[in-house]
Amino acid sequence: MKNNHFIKTLVFGILTICLNLGIINGITFADSNSMTVSPPYQKIILMPGETYNNSLLVSNSTNSTRDLKYSVEIGSFSQSKTEESNDDYGSISHINVTSYNQIMNWIKLDNTGGTLAPGEKTTIGYSIEVPEDAPGGGQYATILVIDETTSNQPVEGSISIDQKFQFASIIYAEVAGETREEGTITENNIPSFILNGPLQASSMVKNNGNVHTDAEYIFQVWPLFNDEEICTNEEKPETSLILPETERYHVQTCELPSVGIFRAKQIVRIFGETSIIEKTIIMCPLWLLFVIIFALVLIIFWLITRFKARKRDN
Repeated sequence: MKNNHFIKTLVFGILTICLNLGIINGITFADSNSMTVSPPYQKIILMPGETYNNSLLVSNSTNSTRDLKYSVEIGSFSQSKTEESNDDYGSISHINVTSYNQIMNWIKLDNTGGTLAPGEKTTIGYSIEVPEDAPGGGQYATILVIDETTSNQPVEGSISIDQKFQFASIIYAEVAGETREEGTITENNIPSFILNGPLQASSMVKNNGNVHTDAEYIFQVWPLFNDEEICTNEEKPETSLILPETERYHVQTCELPSVGIFRAKQIVRIFGETSIIEKTIIMCPLWLLFVIIFALVLIIFWLITRFKARKRDN
């Protein structure tokens, strides 16, 4: 009887802890720079032998307390082979130039710098002169607007640093001609067991073509025994822009109750390829795992003790 009472008390304690456990996370980001450049990116179609004209808008915030001195340059744009990202960003460089950055040599700027008073705006025009023999497919560059007034700022009256903020408008261009739209999904994974934190579904997608594309990701999670979704982005899938001959590692997350059994599904698409994975997930914190193991050990010990006692009685 004493053993039965102990086991009932242990089970009641475990259930009470599970019902009262909660987790809250929050992150806030802010940007206090006074300069803005728009649009942040442009997706355009170019024709060989023709000239494309467009412009950027550069602004000095009305809240700024200083004149803004800026310069304008052309940079390349690329993505690393296995970059983890949930957005369209990649790497800006003047050195790592590939066959997909030839457009850098086709861009002509109307001006390469100036000064803006607080609240003032200016337009930077540019043209893209596409050669007759330009290869079909993707071409990528950035128009960099550099805040020159942030360089050599004194720190605590004794140290100076050479720091310049760069603001980029990314050009995603597709040159008409021979293009390839080929992609593969090399990884689509949902864990079956997690101890803590949000549920994360990961995937690796490779663009084997010569044009950029948006990979699409859908992630849905339900309790094991009903269809009321805990997380879903089915109506508005996540997307990640992938440059030619590039792999992208992508992660989707879902905050789950701290304990339970759930069903999850991830769908990944690129060009005409689709990968679907479905899993049953057990969410069990480490402390609860130890408690369960400990409880099982006690139950086994009690059963063995009772079995030996009955054997002696017989």
